[in-house]
Amino acid sequence: MRFSPDDVVCRVALNLGRVRTPEEALRAWLPLVSELRPVSMRFEAAGPDGLRRGYLADFLVVFPPPEGGTAEGGTAEGGTAEGGTAEGGTARDRLLAPVGELARRLGLDPAAFEVDEDGLGGALNVKEEPDGSPYGAYLVLALTGADPLNPEGEQADYDDTGEDLL
Repeated sequence: MRFSPDDVVCRVALNLGRVRTPEEALRAWLPLVSELRPVSMRFEAAGPDGLRRGYLADFLVVFPPPEGGTAEGGTAEGGTAEGGTAEGGTARDRLLAPVGELARRLGLDPAAFEVDEDGLGGALNVKEEPDGSPYGAYLVLALTGADPLNPEGEQADYDDTGEDLL
């Protein structure tokens, strides 16, 4: 999947560990799906020997750039130095605005989002049980212009358990 270099692309991992049926999990996530309108979704039962219980979901959500701002540090009319724009702010600002709103919507603390050194991506990882989120959100990965799990735009198949991401 290709994205604009200015899009903020987020992967949201959700786990409802206390639901008993897939229908119950889908009903719980439906309001979030309707609001966020992810470009892709994946739902599955957690493996019996896995780290999680219940049902899992993975959403790929794309936030378009703010009006007038670009990731290249300029606008159509010309930008300012140091990665900022006259209208769009810095790359970090353009990343934090939609990620902060998404985190609040998920019931997570936006201040826990850790931005990478370039200011183009980052992660919000809930270390303890995701009880603070009504949707079971426990991981938000964000990257400007690419899927955080596939930054080169390639399809990937991950057979690992993901413990290294915790």
